[in-house]
Amino acid sequence: MFNKTTNPNFKEFGSLVYDDLSLNNSEILNFNTKNVKTLNLVHCDDLFIKVNKGVVMLLVSINGSTIKSFIINRNLNLKKGIYFNLISISEECEVEISHSHKALKSIDLKEDYTYTNISSSLNINEIYTKFYQEKGINYNFPGESHTYWELTYVDKGILSTTVDDKKYELKQGDLIFYAPLQFHTQSTLDQNSSSYLTINFNMDFNHHELLCNKVFNLQRDSHSVVSKLIEELSSDNIYSNDLSLCYLKQLIIQTLRLENSYFQSRPTTHMQQTYENNLLNEILQFIDNNLYEKISVDTLCRQFCISTSMLHSLFKKNMNNTVKNHINDLKLNKSKELIKKSTYTLSEISEMLGFSSIHYFSKKFKSSFGVSPTEYSKSIYN
Repeated sequence: MFNKTTNPNFKEFGSLVYDDLSLNNSEILNFNTKNVKTLNLVHCDDLFIKVNKGVVMLLVSINGSTIKSFIINRNLNLKKGIYFNLISISEECEVEISHSHKALKSIDLKEDYTYTNISSSLNINEIYTKFYQEKGINYNFPGESHTYWELTYVDKGILSTTVDDKKYELKQGDLIFYAPLQFHTQSTLDQNSSSYLTINFNMDFNHHELLCNKVFNLQRDSHSVVSKLIEELSSDNIYSNDLSLCYLKQLIIQTLRLENSYFQSRPTTHMQQTYENNLLNEILQFIDNNLYEKISVDTLCRQFCISTSMLHSLFKKNMNNTVKNHINDLKLNKSKELIKKSTYTLSEISEMLGFSSIHYFSKKFKSSFGVSPTEYSKSIYN
């Protein structure tokens, strides 16, 4: 996430100028630079920066090597001895700089600083077809290839598929992709039927090898996305088509992320995963409902009659987090909401959320968000 110059962490590099800033003997810079090789040294007390047009990122450093970045959202006065440079976030920027000396001493960076635009690496342009198919035993589709992508997600039963002469077996909760022009067949076994979702779509994506010729067993969060996708594909509500494209893209991205940890342990059965999902949902709901109480691992184990090791395993596998960290994260996020309301003091908020002391609360808050509760409160109202 970006930090603005109104963030309390900017104070060590300069100050904000809230009054209307009319600069004399200023230099106007028009630029669209995304890459910088140098930093400029501020060698006077009156170096002011004013953004006239566009979105500008300020790079600042105390020692010339460790760089921090801020989006300029106020007029600035940089401190003497600070190194700085500017990056254009928008297509074009205009900045006004005023200082006592025209020539700024610069130093070379060991590595260029390059800003990469936040843009999509894959684009789904259109969904061509959507089918929820239910096939009995001994179903056999002899095969086809086509110029678009295809996704098959098995909702129930077992489905066999052959891709480029290699056979795969998809169980309940499994997903497979067929790339454009990739020949594939589908069939059921002589003792198993199958219900599955098939979507044909047009996608701009260059890394076919990340999705093709493998079966993905979806995790808990992806099953939820599939349910939402099916719901929107079957809906006539306003913007359902747009949401369908969004959910399909989310599913593909989560599958690509899953690829990085694909060889980790998988649930032994779908029934086991269903049990774990239901139990975890109940635990998460209990935590949400009792956020103002002191919740410990022992509390949860007694409430749900499970062992400590099972509780830790549930969170590690499904939440990629520890129980204690998850509870602390929720409490700290709730504290930000309470601070914004300005109804309670910081000490009251700390006590309400079950922290042992205001000092411990402040320490955890700063560790998570980079600023103390007091600094966060001040930044909201500034």
